[in-house]
Amino acid sequence: MNRVLIIEDEGVAARRLEKMLGKFKLEVVGICPSNTSLVSHINTAGEPDLYLMDIHLNDGLVFDTLNKLTLKSPIIFTTAFDQYAIKAFKQNSIDYLLKPIDAEELKNAIHKFESKQQASSIDLNALSKLMQANSEKAVYKERISVKIGERIKSIQLSAVHGFVSEQKATFLLSHDGRHYPIDYPLDQLESVINPAHFFRTSRGVIVNINAIKDIIAYSGSRLKIVLENHESREILVARERVKSFKTWLG
Repeated sequence: MNRVLIIEDEGVAARRLEKMLGKFKLEVVGICPSNTSLVSHINTAGEPDLYLMDIHLNDGLVFDTLNKLTLKSPIIFTTAFDQYAIKAFKQNSIDYLLKPIDAEELKNAIHKFESKQQASSIDLNALSKLMQANSEKAVYKERISVKIGERIKSIQLSAVHGFVSEQKATFLLSHDGRHYPIDYPLDQLESVINPAHFFRTSRGVIVNINAIKDIIAYSGSRLKIVLENHESREILVARERVKSFKTWLG
């Protein structure tokens, strides 16, 4: 049985992918949420037979790490960055899966691997440069996965009004007034979402500039933000962040 290693920093997406792989004759030997854990796994357990690898992890682009390693096993990349990644992959004849991962596309990619059709060598340095040249947005996620019951939904970040941390959990505030639990803590979210669109108003809240309905002066030199479709939620800009917030607003 072939061994596969999942490299994915979104817990919901990783667990869904692991479940999908259960339909194939593959053994999932681990899930690595970062470049650091990927290196550690390889050093400890050696290489798997196949990698399913997200491009952007919470500690940076995976290409930076791959350029320092000598991997012999094939890689199927997964990405939510369709605007720049697809062009780069097609130019380099590399297999990829666009998130949210489609079952049929995963089946075809696994079949390609099992048929030994997967390219064995990748010019990672050239690919990394090509991707970074294609878009300055390459370092930021464009979608995020949430779990709704037994279903997985991929939401465009442009449709996210904000994120809040409550009772040791993080919730995504949707454009339709709903909120969904996600795996990311706010500290990690800050590193993967575009700061031109999102601002951390306090320790427990991140807001989308396009979702701000009103801004009201509040006691203690703070500001109160009213988010569209989340008017009942009290969101305050901490006093020490007010100056930065005003600069961010432009």
